[in-house]
Amino acid sequence: MNWHRTLVVATILLAGLEGRFWAADRQVVNPKDFRPHGRPYSSAIRAGNTLYISGQGSQTATGKLPESFEERVRQCLQNIRAILQGGGMDLENLVSLHVYLTDLGALDRMNRVYWQMIGANPPSRTLLGVAGLPGGNSIEITGIAVADAKSKRAIWPRGWTQSTQTDPPAVQAGEVLYLSAQGSQSASRGTQMLSFSERVKAALENVGNVLDTAGMSPKNLLWVNPYLDDVKQYGAMNKVYESYFEFGNTPGRGTIHVNALPAGDHIVFSGIAGQDLSKRRAVKPRNMPPSSTASPGVLYGETLYLSAKSGFIPGQGIVTQDFELQLRQTMRNLLDGLEEADMNFSNVASAVVYLKDMKDYDTMNQLYRTFFKGDFPSRTTIQQNHDRETQTEEQISLIAVRGEKP
Repeated sequence: MNWHRTLVVATILLAGLEGRFWAADRQVVNPKDFRPHGRPYSSAIRAGNTLYISGQGSQTATGKLPESFEERVRQCLQNIRAILQGGGMDLENLVSLHVYLTDLGALDRMNRVYWQMIGANPPSRTLLGVAGLPGGNSIEITGIAVADAKSKRAIWPRGWTQSTQTDPPAVQAGEVLYLSAQGSQSASRGTQMLSFSERVKAALENVGNVLDTAGMSPKNLLWVNPYLDDVKQYGAMNKVYESYFEFGNTPGRGTIHVNALPAGDHIVFSGIAGQDLSKRRAVKPRNMPPSSTASPGVLYGETLYLSAKSGFIPGQGIVTQDFELQLRQTMRNLLDGLEEADMNFSNVASAVVYLKDMKDYDTMNQLYRTFFKGDFPSRTTIQQNHDRETQTEEQISLIAVRGEKP
């Protein structure tokens, strides 16, 4: 046997395997005044030309929370900006923001500060009322930015009202479209008399109008977040939702029951779409059967959008109320999707962790960190509602990026 040749071949195979799992151009981005905090997430991860920013609260670099709510909003946005500047970007590079408020009654006050700071080329935006945030924060903002701000264009369907203080319905950067949350409101239709199912349909029609303006359709959707304020309407939402998509080829999805939604809405949809359908592929681990409402994940080029997973055992559901056991199973379910796309946890760029109760935050951190061997991905953590009936102690969704080792 030619041992030298065998060793060379084995080395090549291992290098090829390692290359498959390497995250392309992965870089941790920190603000200039960054102070290590010891928690298992990075300020931001730049993967290729896209920057994924962790949820930012209102603490200053020294850990102090400002007194007034307006000061907290300003500090929160300054924290986002400091991270962007650490990566050679600024607010104009933002393409998507999610804003979480523990009191949606403060929305107008938040918006006054937001529109003073965000600039003339705002990102898409989703506004949500939630039950709790880490560190005593009353506001948290997470975002996505792109390296080339000039690649951004706002998408406005014909007839939709535009103003200097109105979120663009969507922002497109290159091939990727980032949708602001679309509810059932429209200029020509009241919503007070609509049933929940009619609201779902109206909201999805608004999503369709935005996609159509960008030269796309629901087939182009890679990821969708349905946010609803009444979990008992989950089945009614799904019945309408599934009629918009091809069975087994639906977008990745994270359906989140939140405390409240702006403007009296009961259902909104935010999402991400990709222009080139030839780059889009549903990712389906063998232990997760096709679904009419969500693919386990969708791969677009080298970026994987993984549906939110909880601690269910495939085919059996939730079998334990133990938080740590559920979290381990959640990460196993996510790894199934990553491996199906030839990735692992080293490829994860962004995570969103939804906790049933913020009291489990420290326990989650201790276990969560053990799944990552190198730099931690960016992360946002929220307690989305006050529901105590659900058996699900946590949910996690991921965005991962595949690439070749340099």
